[in-house]
Amino acid sequence: MKFAKLDMEGLQQIFGDCTQQELHELIEYVDDVAQKRECLPFDKTKKYSVKKQVLVNYLISVFVGQESVLHIYKKLSSTAVSEYIYRRLIWESEKIETSEIREKFQYKFDMRASSSYAIETTNLPNELSLVLKTKSAYYADTSDILSINRKFQPILKLVFPIPKDYELEAIQLLEETKYSYTNEGEVLHFITVIEDMLKNRFVEFGKTNEKPLSKSLSILKSSTGINEFYTQTSLNSFAIDMLTRSFYYYSQVVKAFEQPVQNVLRHFTTLQFNDRLHFFITRIFLAHLKKVRYDSYYSNQRALFGVLHSIIKEMPEDDYVSVENIIQFCKYRNYYVDIEAKHKTDEYSIDIQPIKSAHMSVTCIYADTYYNELVFEPMLKASLFYMGALGLMELKYNDPISPYAVSAKDQPYISPWDSLKYVKFTKLGKYIFGLSETYEYEKKETKKTTIKFDEYNPIITVDKQDVLMHAKLEPYTEKQSEGRYILSHAKIFRECKTKKMLEVKIDGFFKNIEANPPQVFKDFFDEIKRNADMLKKDSKHVVIELHNNKKLLNIFMKNKKLQEIVIKAQGYRIIVLKENLPKLTKILKDNGFFIEF
Repeated sequence: MKFAKLDMEGLQQIFGDCTQQELHELIEYVDDVAQKRECLPFDKTKKYSVKKQVLVNYLISVFVGQESVLHIYKKLSSTAVSEYIYRRLIWESEKIETSEIREKFQYKFDMRASSSYAIETTNLPNELSLVLKTKSAYYADTSDILSINRKFQPILKLVFPIPKDYELEAIQLLEETKYSYTNEGEVLHFITVIEDMLKNRFVEFGKTNEKPLSKSLSILKSSTGINEFYTQTSLNSFAIDMLTRSFYYYSQVVKAFEQPVQNVLRHFTTLQFNDRLHFFITRIFLAHLKKVRYDSYYSNQRALFGVLHSIIKEMPEDDYVSVENIIQFCKYRNYYVDIEAKHKTDEYSIDIQPIKSAHMSVTCIYADTYYNELVFEPMLKASLFYMGALGLMELKYNDPISPYAVSAKDQPYISPWDSLKYVKFTKLGKYIFGLSETYEYEKKETKKTTIKFDEYNPIITVDKQDVLMHAKLEPYTEKQSEGRYILSHAKIFRECKTKKMLEVKIDGFFKNIEANPPQVFKDFFDEIKRNADMLKKDSKHVVIELHNNKKLLNIFMKNKKLQEIVIKAQGYRIIVLKENLPKLTKILKDNGFFIEF
């Protein structure tokens, strides 16, 4: 038998989380078994006056001893019923219905009627005294529920043998899967391409600045050859979306990417695992849920990557591990991530055919089961798909199929991540996670751009497959026909508010498209520069329009001081210096005309 172990700091934490009343309850259960009654460092008749730390220290001394651990386990498993209940509640499920125990063992529970219209919780007797039985008067016809104080669960895991799948084990014989996925050969090329696109501002996001525009994703997908997880229309953009969001926000932090490119990926991964990139990649992970209100301080996303980091540390270096093993690994260690405040989960819903709108209510006895199935497990699997998109893991999976589907007409899955079966490190992943010291990057040859410049007209012809070059030409040209573009004043002037901005945009043509195009192109741009800023705005003079008022017009014709101020008069309009407006206003006010400028 193998038992889980904690260091002294861990023991101090789990016992320190208990109240004094809970500590006394544990001492009552383990003291006679551990045979340390004579070693009690306090008088049990005055136990409520004992300081909490004394109780904590005593329990630590009991739980670190191998002999004591075996004695406590012997009491927990002293009957078939107690062994079954404790094993289930400690390692497998947070709750058990009493009907299951009655049917399996013909065990008789105390069926006293509830004394009030409220939820009643009592402890079972003898060796089962750490088990709670909950009965609600509101649901008299339903089975009672057995559970363990949540604070006791990590403590009892130290004295009950660990399950066979407690650790992550290498799998040699794999079930056949429909898909085998690796993005190792493409992700580094993707980083070099998106860096170029980011410099040219070709990566655009929607109004909320959360989701990249489909136009940007289309350009990147065509230009990089990124492998997608699925081919179905509704599922064929997850990988490119994940990577685009990731390196767009990475560029906001580092401004310029480093070389070699594998070190860019390693730096990015470090920042992501430490949650230093302020964006919610989990929005993609939980796309199957609607109206998720994410924690504004990112702490829960950080917790998810903390769980992922724990998994990565324990994974075999060169073999596949099953995702079911990973899920159990997390459950046994109480890894639990709320993406937002727990009470908000009550309002989540999802349409699952044929079960419509399955609600996860915190008041439901199986709320945690719903949360695991609909939130935590999909989120965890999605994070492994994310590692696949980053080229760090190889994946094996099938088309997602819902356990609730009963026919082809039913919605086929809860989340697109459902059917992930196995994962293992790629060579790149081992380098990124520090399992190997070097990584040789075989640089992918970029397809040469097929672009032709007309010698006599500012016309450019591009291969229609070269999506990135089409995007680069868009700010400068109008489309004449398929693959044929002509320089356009309107396009070049667009979004240029100053002469300097115009010059920068023109320089971008020579930098990003062609450094030495035919003379006709150079002449086109030179003429634009020469003709720029030919008009000057006169901010010193003001044009004033007069009303057709006989008295007002006579003042302007006869008043010598006004005539000295007016530079030019034509029709009912006059021009004066802006600095003379106060003088003009005073003269008119003195003659009975109120003026407001």
